[in-house]
Amino acid sequence: MMREKWSSSLGFILASIGSAVGLGNIWRFPYIVGLNGGGAFLIPYLIAVFLCGLPLMVLEFAMGRNSKNSVVATLSTIRKRFRFAGFFLVFVMGMILSYYLVITSWVLAYSLFFISGVTISFSAFTGSYYPLLFFLISGIMSFVVVRAGVRRGIEKLSKFLVPVLFGMLCILVVFSLSLPGAMRGIEFYLTPDFSKLFNPFVWTAAFGQAFFSLSVGVGIMLTYGSYMGEERIVKNAAIITVADLLVAILSGLVIFPIVFSFGLDPAAGVKLAFVTLPPIFQQMSFGSFWGAVFFLLLFLAALTSSISMLEVPVATLIDSYGFKRKNATMIVSLIVILIGLPSALSYTTLQLELFGRPLLDLKDFAFGTVGIIASGLVLSIIAGWFLDPGIIFKEIKGGRRIQKLFLIIIRFFIPLILFINLIARVIKPD
Repeated sequence: MMREKWSSSLGFILASIGSAVGLGNIWRFPYIVGLNGGGAFLIPYLIAVFLCGLPLMVLEFAMGRNSKNSVVATLSTIRKRFRFAGFFLVFVMGMILSYYLVITSWVLAYSLFFISGVTISFSAFTGSYYPLLFFLISGIMSFVVVRAGVRRGIEKLSKFLVPVLFGMLCILVVFSLSLPGAMRGIEFYLTPDFSKLFNPFVWTAAFGQAFFSLSVGVGIMLTYGSYMGEERIVKNAAIITVADLLVAILSGLVIFPIVFSFGLDPAAGVKLAFVTLPPIFQQMSFGSFWGAVFFLLLFLAALTSSISMLEVPVATLIDSYGFKRKNATMIVSLIVILIGLPSALSYTTLQLELFGRPLLDLKDFAFGTVGIIASGLVLSIIAGWFLDPGIIFKEIKGGRRIQKLFLIIIRFFIPLILFINLIARVIKPD
């Protein structure tokens, strides 16, 4: 059976941007900035994106295109025993998707609430059966797109949604900057407090956010790279990275003017989107419209990312076990939904908790924080120390100095940074 490919370089870039641009950019990035001192955070974040995130993305694209296979099969070709490492990456990705779809469903619900003019608090929403219903809807939507295939599903949707997402984001930036007191938010956002740079946890937060935002280290970009043709890897990876960074920066220009205009706490954390902002939108002129645009933007970003996550285990079943795409997508989707049900119910009246914390929060820490860092560490060590460097250089091209520098970054710098980040996350979970 002939393996699918992207129909064009543009389709590949937009699909990869859709994967990278998700809740990590629009929802998570602003509150991480707020928690870590505003503008000071941007300095280590930019370093993290270009010194670690971009090289790891290039590495994944190179590995995927060379092998023309998904994660498990690709790592198996390096050493048979690395097959288990491939399964570990797929497992982590599946667990992240299982609760990521829950947050996606919340965003979908709130966008529809604002469109229809319904007012509902987060506690009332989670105390109903709405979260379960919208969780199933989000899972089905991801299933339908991935089942349609690389070209007719993922690429086709990304070509439409990614430009729409950028357009909506720009509209929201103009709106936010027009609010009274907006400049105070911009000043907090873009003015660095250099004393914060001496806090090591600001740096670990920056590197953690960079990996989370760019979707690197967990096999997504490796899988997408396996569908590549003769596109220039480094150039395309740079475009995708800059686009992802641009969305994150613009998201801050949306959130912080609103926060300071209405006297909110810039370090409000995860509750900012679902608890703090909805009442604020309701106080504004045309608030239902702006609330709908904001949550639709979040949903589009979340949907394109959840699709890319689903593709990783689906591609594994297709490449390693010969499943047809429609069967592989059905099996994986059902498993993910079943695993995600406890997370979907953890904030409801059932209050499914473990160690006094909602199951969704525990899974986010175990897999979205620790697991994603561990996956990147495993991937970088295997690729850096066991994969023939000639394979990587053949794919990325470039001069010898650039190739040697790239190898040093992959072999030494990225594993060291990820190991430090992993220790920091265990020491300081929040």
